[in-house]
Amino acid sequence: MARKVITEELKNQIITEYKSKPTALSVLEEKYSLSHPTISKILKDIPKYKKAQVFNPDLNEHFFENIDSEEKAYFLGLLISDGNVFVDTTLNRQASISITLDTKDEYLLRAFKQALNANTSIGHDGRGCSQIAVRSDIMAKDLAKYSVVPRKSFDTFLPNVPKDMMPHLLRGIMDGDGSIKANQTNIRGRYAHAISFCGSHHLMQDIADWCSNNSIVTTVVYNYKNRSLSEIKIQSVESMYKFGELIYRDAKIYMKRKYDLYQAFKDHYNL
Repeated sequence: MARKVITEELKNQIITEYKSKPTALSVLEEKYSLSHPTISKILKDIPKYKKAQVFNPDLNEHFFENIDSEEKAYFLGLLISDGNVFVDTTLNRQASISITLDTKDEYLLRAFKQALNANTSIGHDGRGCSQIAVRSDIMAKDLAKYSVVPRKSFDTFLPNVPKDMMPHLLRGIMDGDGSIKANQTNIRGRYAHAISFCGSHHLMQDIADWCSNNSIVTTVVYNYKNRSLSEIKIQSVESMYKFGELIYRDAKIYMKRKYDLYQAFKDHYNL
């Protein structure tokens, strides 16, 4: 079989195509019927795309650059509470941003995937949890402005976002690390109700301050869980209703099971 002649014209064509969009070398090898060493030699002076760019070329890496929509605010809140950023400085890999949820809440991960225009698969650990992870140094840098950083558990705070985005942000935080209680107990038929959050001292105080500014009464429990975290509770009927109406008003993205508990609370008190 005759050896293929590599002309300057062919070299320039391959270089131009490679520079036009993130492409795996194997794609070029197959298209031009050339070996891996040959393609590598032609592109030796061209900066190589990272795997994350090659396999997720349409990822909206600038999604969190500005928090100006319900989706951005909500998923930022979910990342503050239930997200993770991992940076491996020993390898030439982009930062990994991930969210892990109970599998029954996987529809939120699918919504996140769609919002980012990612082609990443959602993984399952076999123990009832689902996870999505994307790689992007740009996204990790933007998230760092909002306290979403590696090993963030004790350093989170309530970031400064536009006033109309704050309810969506708080809903995301609650869906990640909060809870809603609304049920009949066996203690003299008492009905138990509360909204609570758990997180860093800074974040809990920030949420308490926001609630106070909106006439919502809260109780902050410091020294929670061996003094490493704090907890905030909203327990009065009036305050719980006011908080719920603020975070759920016109909401399109939320954790359904927590929303249903809030609706049960409203139904019980005919609110």
